[in-house]
Parts: sequence; C-alpha cells; structure tokens
Amino acid sequence: MAGLTVERVVAAPPERVWRSFTDPVELSAWFWPPRLQPQARIDATPGGALRIRSDVADLGISGTVTAVEEGRLLATTWRWDGEDDETAVTIELAPGVEGTRVTVRHDGFVTEHAVEEHVTGWNDCLDRLVATA
Repeated sequence: MAGLTVERVVAAPPERVWRSFTDPVELSAWFWPPRLQPQARIDATPGGALRIRSDVADLGISGTVTAVEEGRLLATTWRWDGEDDETAVTIELAPGVEGTRVTVRHDGFVTEHAVEEHVTGWNDCLDRLVATA
C-alpha cells in the first residue's frame, strides 16, 4: 500500500486552523472550490462521522474519526462515494514561528495513480486553506 504526505504553513494559530478542520461551516468554506458548493459534516470525536459532499459535482467522501488530540491531531478513514477502497487520513498541527504547520498523511492507496491524484487534491485543498486563514 502506498501513501503521501503534504505540508503547509498556515499564518494562523493552531486553534484557528483546528477549527478550519473541525467546524463544518469552516471546512465547507475551503475544502473544495466554492463553485462546487461543498457541504461538510464532522463530529470530531473518536467514532464520529465525517462527510463532505458536493451535489453540484456529484462527488463526496465519508469517513469515521479514528483519533483526536484536540488542537493537534485528527485522524479519519476516507472513502470516496461509489468506491470500495478505504484509506486513512491523519492531519497534524504544530505551532511555529510563522504560524501552524499542517501535515496531511494519507495512506492505504492501492495504485500510484491514486497517490498522484490525491497529492494534487490535497495540494489544492491546502492552498485554499492557506488563502482563507
């Protein structure tokens, strides 16, 4: 199984960045482009549900929160609508001089092509996060 790691520094404190990942309104605002009108739901507790959906693009993901360290770590399963493969996402936040370092690890891919597509996707998502912070 293959995986990826993508990092960004967000010019905001960890508490602010944490809300960007765990507040449904904030997550909806940056995760996918606004033209897709994404809607997010998240219960950021172990066993809680994650759902991000765009009816405009007929695309969505769902998952289950597997680990939480408030303000520092959020881990979930990840499954695209209509697909059988389930992967795992771990998001870590670390304070720094210039803001918060966000590290996204996404593991469990069956093909290198899937890794490449998700590297592009996570880079796009994190670029939007940086721009909204």
